[in-house]
Parts: sequence; structure tokens; C-alpha cells
Amino acid sequence: MSNLNFTYRQCNFPTNILSFQYNQVIKKNHILLGDLILCKNVIEQEAIKYKKNIYSRWAHMIIHGTLHLLGYDHKEKNEKLQMESIENKIMLYFNYPLPYVLNNN
Repeated sequence: MSNLNFTYRQCNFPTNILSFQYNQVIKKNHILLGDLILCKNVIEQEAIKYKKNIYSRWAHMIIHGTLHLLGYDHKEKNEKLQMESIENKIMLYFNYPLPYVLNNN
């Protein structure tokens, strides 16, 4: 994961997830959004660090990466707040705890 993160983001450390957009129609009404690459070790370490249930952390990372494939980002504050709000709603929909406590300040 460190190699991929460096190659595609110029960050020399492992990360929890990388999203690679593709957005290709593969069949009528079927779009291949892209690929998600998840790092088991980082996700499990983060679950411990943030005191999260391991299944909840995995779900959150998949949701987070999928939102990136759909074009969401968190580089700017307003984008970050929007993306985190959507992540919270999806997590609640699947009966997982909120990954973020949103503070609009």
C-alpha cells in the first residue's frame, strides 16, 4: 500500500484506502465506477486507535472510497463537511455508529 500511495499520491506511507475512478459503461445501465484498494493492516490499526468496531471501520472505509469513486472529495472544508455528512447517513442506514461528529464551525 505504501508503494501505491507513493506512486499515485506522492505520499510515502501506507493509507487505509485508495480509490481509482474509471466511470466506464460496461453494459447498458451498468457502469464500472472504478477500483478500491484497501489496506487490512491500516484499517485494523485505525479501528483500535479510534476505538471503533472492526466491522464498522471496514464499512466506513468502503463507503468512503465509494464516495470518492462517485466524485466526492474532502480537500476543501465545505467538501469535507458534505462528504462526512453523507458518510454518517449511509453508516446509520446500515445500522453502524457515526464515524464523525460533525461540527460546522
